[in-house]
Amino acid sequence: MAQGQFEFFQMRCFVAVAEALSFRRAAEQLNMTQPPLSRQIKILEERVNLKLLERSTRHVRLTPAGENFYRSAVDIIQRSEHAVLNARQAERGETGSIAFGFVPSAAFKFMPLIVLRMAAEMPQVALSPIEMMGYEVIEAQRSGRIDLGLTRMEKPRDEIEWTKAVSEPFVLAIPKQHALARKPDLSISDFDGEPYISFAKDRGGYLKETVNAMFKACNFVPETRLGASQTHAVISLVNHGLGFAIVPRSAQVIQMENTQYRDIDLPTQFRSDMFLVSRSGQNSVVIARVKHLILDVLSQFRLPDKTL
Repeated sequence: MAQGQFEFFQMRCFVAVAEALSFRRAAEQLNMTQPPLSRQIKILEERVNLKLLERSTRHVRLTPAGENFYRSAVDIIQRSEHAVLNARQAERGETGSIAFGFVPSAAFKFMPLIVLRMAAEMPQVALSPIEMMGYEVIEAQRSGRIDLGLTRMEKPRDEIEWTKAVSEPFVLAIPKQHALARKPDLSISDFDGEPYISFAKDRGGYLKETVNAMFKACNFVPETRLGASQTHAVISLVNHGLGFAIVPRSAQVIQMENTQYRDIDLPTQFRSDMFLVSRSGQNSVVIARVKHLILDVLSQFRLPDKTL
């Protein structure tokens, strides 16, 4: 071993003696006898070419060089222990960072629940939520810019794993002053000829296609007057008395003064689905743990397929 190089154990021996100021007490703490402890300190002093301890038959004290070396040694030991702890936490999936892309409609109810649960159960995992359109979530997942994504688009690809995370019914959004707002039981046929606010095709395509399929199954042709890309924009138009809309049940958290939400008799096989996407073949423990947590959080919004 070249001069200046020493073993980690020798540094631990020195710190024990420096803190106890006694070879006997330090040896007891290290569960060893005094002669081997003395040899380790002697080897350390030879390696650093410094006298670190003043010894007498009754006293042990640090030299000026020893005091300085002690502070550095404690710092090195603490950082080494911290590094080992971090590595073990990473191995268990208890620490790390996750880039999580999500569609805007997930921000109303789903994302706050996910963030709260992450803070409570995985506080050392940094979650970076990124709002994206559905197609952007898929592109970001394919390119590796995000680790996980929440999207309404269902276009399976070999490199992406899809898991249904949410499957919720649709509800009616209607202006409170609308004549039908006071009718006890509502069906879609009640709205024949009434102005309808739809999801736009360009950026609200998934919901538009699903609701249109539902209308077709009901033999209902809506009187479409306006369209908007995002759920909050659709509901805002409803709130201004411009028509009725069909929106996912979770949108009810958007409370506006002139908007009422109602259950309506609709075919139950048509639902608002959301999918958790990840890259195929990922072997990250922390991603697997976060994925499991997200699916558990959202399980309350997902009915079994056999009930659809």
